[in-house]
Amino acid sequence: MRSIHTKIKPEFEPLLAELALHALLHLRTNHTANALHQKSRSQINDVLSAWLNKAASSKKYKPFKKKVKALVSHARAQRLDMESMLGNLLTPVAGDELPHLDSFLLLVNTLEKELNTTVLVSRPESVDLQHNSKGCLLCVLSPDLNAHFNNRNRLVANISMLFRGTHGEKHTFLRTIYSSSLFDHSIEFEDGEFVRITLSLR
Repeated sequence: MRSIHTKIKPEFEPLLAELALHALLHLRTNHTANALHQKSRSQINDVLSAWLNKAASSKKYKPFKKKVKALVSHARAQRLDMESMLGNLLTPVAGDELPHLDSFLLLVNTLEKELNTTVLVSRPESVDLQHNSKGCLLCVLSPDLNAHFNNRNRLVANISMLFRGTHGEKHTFLRTIYSSSLFDHSIEFEDGEFVRITLSLR
């Protein structure tokens, strides 16, 4: 993805980042946590490929339509991790101010890397507390992530997150959340294994 990123005009870079953002949002909000967990990397690539090919055909992304379609073909042929590649495009340039949704997905991407896990999205009553039993659990508690953001990608409803892991992983989780310059958090529940927090704007 970086190769395409470096070949487009600078004025189109925000559009490319937006395309990646909405592809990831489509993946997270149109497929349940359990469904994504059961999908192979190839199947997830298929979901992202279909969405990217359709989106790239719109007038909005016309400046790099051919590059996106070439990327999709290459990524599928080489069986690359398209979810990770798209996540890399969310990294901001120093000094840039990102919309709230972009910043939230960037925070999620950072947590996934720091904890070597995949953040799930699930209704609170449907969370599989035993998910990834040999690692940690990190889940956004929401039936619809889109509902927390308005049409300008601004946070309009606080977001609850549930964490399960070791003492060291819990420290990493809270440290990463605390380091956010945009989001504040309050601890709603904590015991030896679980922590539930609510994210709000500072």
